[in-house]
Amino acid sequence: MEPPQGHKDADGAGAMPTIHKSPTDLSVTKGDIEQVDRDNKGIDMNAIPSGVGEAYERKVAIMNQALVDLGMGGFQWKIFALTGFGWFVDNFWMQAITIISAPVRNEFAVKRIAFLTVAKYAGLVVGSTVWPMTADFIGRRLAFNITLLLSSVSGLVGAGSPNFVAIATLCAFIGMGTGGNQPVDSAIFLEFIPATHQYLLTMQSAFWSVGQAVAALIGWPLIANYSCPSAGSDCRFDNNLGWRYTFWAFGGLTLAMFLLRLFFRVYETPKYLLSKGYDEQAVGVIHKIAARNGKTSWLTISHFEAVDAELNLQPGQESAPAHTRKNIIRSNLDKITPSKIRVLFSTPRIALSTTLMIFLWCSIGMAYPLYNSFIPIYLENKGVSQGGSSLSITYRNYAIQAVCGIPASLLGGFTVDLKGIGRKGTGTIACLGTGVFLFLFTRATSEAGVIGFTCAIAFFQNLVYGLLYSYTPELFPAPVRGTANGLVAMFNRLSGLMAPIIAAYVGIDNDYPVWISAALFVVAGLVFLVLPYETRGKAAA
Repeated sequence: MEPPQGHKDADGAGAMPTIHKSPTDLSVTKGDIEQVDRDNKGIDMNAIPSGVGEAYERKVAIMNQALVDLGMGGFQWKIFALTGFGWFVDNFWMQAITIISAPVRNEFAVKRIAFLTVAKYAGLVVGSTVWPMTADFIGRRLAFNITLLLSSVSGLVGAGSPNFVAIATLCAFIGMGTGGNQPVDSAIFLEFIPATHQYLLTMQSAFWSVGQAVAALIGWPLIANYSCPSAGSDCRFDNNLGWRYTFWAFGGLTLAMFLLRLFFRVYETPKYLLSKGYDEQAVGVIHKIAARNGKTSWLTISHFEAVDAELNLQPGQESAPAHTRKNIIRSNLDKITPSKIRVLFSTPRIALSTTLMIFLWCSIGMAYPLYNSFIPIYLENKGVSQGGSSLSITYRNYAIQAVCGIPASLLGGFTVDLKGIGRKGTGTIACLGTGVFLFLFTRATSEAGVIGFTCAIAFFQNLVYGLLYSYTPELFPAPVRGTANGLVAMFNRLSGLMAPIIAAYVGIDNDYPVWISAALFVVAGLVFLVLPYETRGKAAA
């Protein structure tokens, strides 16, 4: 059995070596594995501390080949859909909190409603930091389910909030749950699928766009028909139930997704089990996947025992440093050690690339919520200026613009591979397009203009984020990819946390936040032009 040539590691770790061995040849040499860590960008791989042991590296190479030979079956396609819920829920609840901002402001007479978004982003910062590491303690499967359950329960309870402090606190818990969805779900997805289908991770960004559209379509009739028209003594609990109905609906839908995950019988991922030293259980999961796909796998425990024997490891002896809680902590902390950070700045060209990517994630992370977190209020303000400020029209326009963003994820999958455009060109076009239409939105004087410009903004914004989530992992080599992704994600969430604070103090009843957002997108578009690396047509290292 000849493995495919130059396939990619199912962890997204780049091009894997072709191991010209049959399944009955149980030896995998160190040279086979070292090829994983080769990099074509001039990085000194000896400067990077290993996060896994040699035995684990050899075993995971065997497992990757077993997954490739097993192929993409029904079980993995269902995993694709179930992990897509993570992308869906991330944007779904982000838009949910945006949708309720106006009626919450009216009912509780809040002067600075932007602090509701501050609470959400505070939760997002905690969730995106804690859940990926927690998954190494309690397992992928448990974290996979808890994130949705936390979001669902917080939303259902939040619908009954008696004051602004209560709803803000529960929005922070929602952010904590949704903040962990994408990193945990992406890990699960990549640890179950064969390397030949890793491109599906990029396509999962479509779930993110659909989440925004569904949130808008649910919120539109509920907010429009069951909300008080303005703030004041006439806006009370009993005539302003729309935002509460919305949260109940969103919480119920999230609970349904949680139950689907719970009853689907998602196994613990084989690579997590392998990293814990549970080789036999890892092999068992591979065979369970094969059975559910109506196939069989050649992988046996003998393949892993052969690796242990070659390295003189006794049965039960640790074959990877991640088997104990102490070593799990050490492995996670290793991702942010100074030596790994230094690698990201080890040459002038790499340092420039890393610095510019941090700037891009910061600027876009601040620009996105400056506009998106307050869309209904901006639309309401536009409606007032045009003499048509009904809630129905406001939320109808919001729903329309949300739907307009869906095709961007699909189009981006084609433009990033077009000669002459590539990743950098797509990023430039998307950011400049977003900035230009944000400026035009502030100048719109008709309903048609408002709808047209918001649709264009939604389209180009979704294209920006779809590109960033696929381009960033390609840019960095496997041994420091986790460090790089974690670094840019941290700056992205922190800058996102600053956005509503800025909006709270400059005000959202004017165009200043939109102008700032537009300027940041334009600058980001220019930065894309000077990025030193274009990854179109190149395998990730």
